[in-house]
Amino acid sequence: MQKLFTRILVPVSFNRGTGLAIDKAIQLANRFACDIHLLYVRPVPGLLSFLHARYFSGYSAPSANTNLARKLKHLEDSNREKLQDGLLISSSVIPGNWQSVMKQTIIAEHIDLVVVPGKRSRLHRALIHGINLNTLSLQTQCPVLTVTSRFNISQLQNIVVPVGDCLPVKKLTIATYLCREVDGNIHLMGSGDYSHNGGEKKRFLIKAYKLLNDYGHVRINCSLSGDLDNPANTLAYAREVQADLIVVNTGKESLLNGWWNRLMGKYLYRESDIPVLTIAPQYDMMPFN
Repeated sequence: MQKLFTRILVPVSFNRGTGLAIDKAIQLANRFACDIHLLYVRPVPGLLSFLHARYFSGYSAPSANTNLARKLKHLEDSNREKLQDGLLISSSVIPGNWQSVMKQTIIAEHIDLVVVPGKRSRLHRALIHGINLNTLSLQTQCPVLTVTSRFNISQLQNIVVPVGDCLPVKKLTIATYLCREVDGNIHLMGSGDYSHNGGEKKRFLIKAYKLLNDYGHVRINCSLSGDLDNPANTLAYAREVQADLIVVNTGKESLLNGWWNRLMGKYLYRESDIPVLTIAPQYDMMPFN
């Protein structure tokens, strides 16, 4: 099967969440022979905050940049020995805002996986809520993995993949890639509703099963579990099967239902206690091997 991951990006905020994300990225890097790039985005201050910092606090931008680069270099050096021989770790400090700088870095550094700490600790909250990972994945076509302390690539036994009103080939391909590596199980979750297009949704669930059965060579479970347009149902099903990972597309599979959830940006990756891999969709047919 074609190698899918070669370079992993880890956004750094110098807290416990940073250590978690780096540890999990190293697990993945050693398993799939990937290099790692650490990124810190230095916010560009407004004029008033700059003047206050510059003239009343003795602040100087070059000095701040030097200190940040030194801290990041220490983080890089302290984790280098954890990587297998031949794998690389690099880092950069870039001024700007997280959303645009991460997008630029993913493209410039040829990143094919982003690893970000999940939401279960308040220490992680600032970073994960400061970036729209759904939009980032959609704009860059790069998968984004939000990890929790329970994520362990060696024990990735149950992977939940929702299948709606199309055949999610990219999602199935990546889930299969991970599943083969650890000899796990893929749980295909289809819609069990009885609406006018319910039969169509079940047809795609059957097609996904046949595709994995013919080309994936993995263990597959299928379930009709309600409305897939509500990610809360996906999370409930994942908890029921004791999933280690949920793989969803950007869009309606990721954003919780209701105007308030949309207003507040309640994405599945922000609400889930289970690691979530968010992938920009690709629906054309492609083989797994």
